[in-house]
Amino acid sequence: MKNEKRKIIITAAANNFHFIKYLVPALSEDFNIEAISMPGSNNSRIELDKIASADLLWMEWADGVNIAFLAGFDLPKTILRIHRYEVFQQRVIQDLNKLNIEAIKKINKLVFVSKKVKEIGTMHFPWMCEGVVIPNLIDTDKFPFTDRQKGYNILMLGRMSYVKNLPLALTMFHEILKLDHRYQLHIVGEISDPELTYYAANFMDKAGINDNVHFHGRIDNNKLPEFMKDMHYILCSSIFESQGLGILEAMCCGLKPIIFDFPGAENIFPDKWRWIDRSEFMHRIMTPDYHPIEYHQFVVNEFSIDNQIHLYQNLITETLDLPYRAMGAVEIMCCVAPPFNDGLHCAGISKEHHDKHCKKCTSEKKDSQTAGYMKAIKGDHLK
Repeated sequence: MKNEKRKIIITAAANNFHFIKYLVPALSEDFNIEAISMPGSNNSRIELDKIASADLLWMEWADGVNIAFLAGFDLPKTILRIHRYEVFQQRVIQDLNKLNIEAIKKINKLVFVSKKVKEIGTMHFPWMCEGVVIPNLIDTDKFPFTDRQKGYNILMLGRMSYVKNLPLALTMFHEILKLDHRYQLHIVGEISDPELTYYAANFMDKAGINDNVHFHGRIDNNKLPEFMKDMHYILCSSIFESQGLGILEAMCCGLKPIIFDFPGAENIFPDKWRWIDRSEFMHRIMTPDYHPIEYHQFVVNEFSIDNQIHLYQNLITETLDLPYRAMGAVEIMCCVAPPFNDGLHCAGISKEHHDKHCKKCTSEKKDSQTAGYMKAIKGDHLK
C-alpha cells in the first residue's frame, strides 16, 4: 500500500505566494501541500487547526502573520524562507529583533534565496548564519525559448520602484543612442514611485529620446513570452536584486542579459553579462557576441524546476525527518558558551540578544500564547 503523503501547510506574509506558487505543483508529487491565507475569513480557527495538524509549516517571508506565529504559537516542524524585502525593511528588522530564543527555536530550517541576502541577514541577526541558500526556481515551460538574431530592442522588466534604478537605465540608454539611434528601450511594469514618472518625462524630453523609450505598463505573465519574442536584451540597472527572477525569465526566452553589477550579482551571473560603468555597458550591447541558446541553457541548468527541484525536496525531507528542533541548539550553546567575543557569536547570537532573551539568564516574561493568537487573527503583523 502506498504511503500517505506528509502534509505541508504554506503561509505567506500579506498572502504573497508569488515566489513559491511555481514550486508547489512540482513538490506536490511527493507531499500533500496546501497554501492557506492568514488571517482569512471567519474560519480562522479552521485554518489554525490545519497548521496544528500539519507535518510541516512552510513560512514564506519573515514578516506579518509568520512573525506572529513564531512569537505566540506551538508549531509543527517549520521552514522559514527569507527574500530581499525582509533584510532591508526597518519595521521587519525590528519585529525580528523582538523574537526571543523560544521563538527562534521553532525554525527548524532557515532558507535564503541568495548568498548576499543571507550575508545581510546574518549581519543583523547572527543566529541566521545557520540558514541555507536555495534560489528561486523557474518553470521554464512557461517561458519558452525563441531563437533570434542580434537586434535593437532592449527590455526592462519589473515593478519600477527606486530599487530598479530607472534613472541609471535612461542615462546609459541615452549614451548608446549617441552611437546608434536605432536602439529602443521598452519598459514593462508599473512605476510605483510618482517621482520617477516626473523624472523620466523630464529626462526624456531634455535628452530628446522620447521616440526611443516606450512604457508598456504591466503585462500579465502569460503574455510576457509572446511580447519578449521581439526583444533582444534584458536590461537590469537595479541597485539590488536578491536574484533577479525577471532577468532569468527573459534569459529563458533567449534575451541577452545586460546586468548592472549590483551587490551579489557576481554570485549569480558570469562576468561577461555584467557591467559597472559606461564603457562596459556599451561593450555588452554592441559586441557581436550574441548567443540566445546559451542564455536559455544557463537558466535551464542552474534555475529550472526540472533540474533543481531536488534542492527543495531534500530540504523538506531533511526537515521532516529531524528528531528534534534543529535551531534549539542555539539556546543550549548560548547558555554554556564561553565569555562573550567567542562563544556567543559562534553560537549565532549576539550578546545583546543573549542578555535580553536567554531564559536561563533573565526572568523576562514571554508573551502569552493567547496574545500571539489574537495578533495573528487580527492581522496586526500584516504588511
